[in-house]
Amino acid sequence: MNYQQTLAYIFGLERFGIKLGLENITSLLSYVGNPHLKFKSIHIAGTNGKGSVASMLESILCEAGYKTGLFTSPHLVDFRERVRVCGKKIEKDFILSFVKNVKREIDKNKYTFFEVNTALAFSYFAEKKVDLAMVETGLGGRLDSTNVINPEIAVITKISFDHTEHLGKTLLQIASEKGGIIKKGVPTIVMDGKYEILEVFESLCSEKNSLFIPIGNSCKWEIEKSTFSGSVFSLFLDSVEYKNLKINLAGEHQVLNAVTSVCACEQIEKKGWNITEEAIRKGLNKIDWKGRLEVLRKKPLVIIDVAHNPEGIKVLVRSLKKLIPDKKMIIIFGVVEGKDYPKMLKTLSGYADFIILTQPSYHKALDVALLEKEIKKHKVTYAVISKIEDAYKFALSKVSLKDAICVTGSHFVVGELLEIFEEKRKKLR
Repeated sequence: MNYQQTLAYIFGLERFGIKLGLENITSLLSYVGNPHLKFKSIHIAGTNGKGSVASMLESILCEAGYKTGLFTSPHLVDFRERVRVCGKKIEKDFILSFVKNVKREIDKNKYTFFEVNTALAFSYFAEKKVDLAMVETGLGGRLDSTNVINPEIAVITKISFDHTEHLGKTLLQIASEKGGIIKKGVPTIVMDGKYEILEVFESLCSEKNSLFIPIGNSCKWEIEKSTFSGSVFSLFLDSVEYKNLKINLAGEHQVLNAVTSVCACEQIEKKGWNITEEAIRKGLNKIDWKGRLEVLRKKPLVIIDVAHNPEGIKVLVRSLKKLIPDKKMIIIFGVVEGKDYPKMLKTLSGYADFIILTQPSYHKALDVALLEKEIKKHKVTYAVISKIEDAYKFALSKVSLKDAICVTGSHFVVGELLEIFEEKRKKLR
């Protein structure tokens, strides 16, 4: 198989669905030589923010001089975005070789898309001899394929409703599943500040003799400036004060992600890793993490954001109100199956001046007709344009130069638009 055929084969494994549990991944990793035992890691779970925290930690530790690995999902444009070493995407040749060597075993045992991705990432990190890999869970924590690692520390970000069919119908059930990454004797940093959720994590940490570190109790921070180019904030952590830290991701929620990352660095340092203040400053200011309140175009202002659940959409709207309070807003919105689109549309309908409903060209995309049926319940002007490129062109025809467009609802919607932009750039070269 060539590279494109290999990718098609990997994506074809989605037909086996999601299999929560560690039996399959343990078997696959054993077959490829248990690569997860050959590198150190930081394990990151949560509903929203875990990818950003993983990316921030990777950037800081890379600046500190370590060979870093980063495993996140999903990707936006290129499958290789999911697995990186020191910011560089996994080589195509490694993917080809891995699949060629493991294909018979995959076919025999019907390993899932994410199980194979996890084994691929861990094998790559082992071969590249990374010092420390940031590993983001795919779904939940307790039964997630990544939960075979024994990390230096665990980090749990915000908890909200998503994947409720797998993780539970209440926040406490979801928290309990995410808290499954808590390991014996491994410090656990918790971002969420809700009392009942903190109780769940504190109890799990107590059971595992894990140091419980809630962010709200461990540090204080002040945001001095927040724009689309990022935020400036000061952080007071124990006896250490970091003044005027600059993060190059927009939105005040990213400051909380950054604070969590710096707190994680403090715990990593206690394990013997050397992370200077300079590495923290440079790392936060150099993060390469696309699709998060990212400005794609300035006139008219076009913003892309991968918010894909009700809480993510609320945070997006809150951020846009603060960053551009006076602009009229056209929203381009599409989702994949299984998402709580009624709540997402309710929030967007209360904010947007106009909504364009669309649909990514992905086999799990939600039919745009279902979005239209839902949006009719709200008093908002809308249009239905199935193809994302056409939806974007229509939005440009409707927007004035002083107003804005925001594309959101799914990694697949944002990723498809980014791919269109990249193809146009290639043609101009």
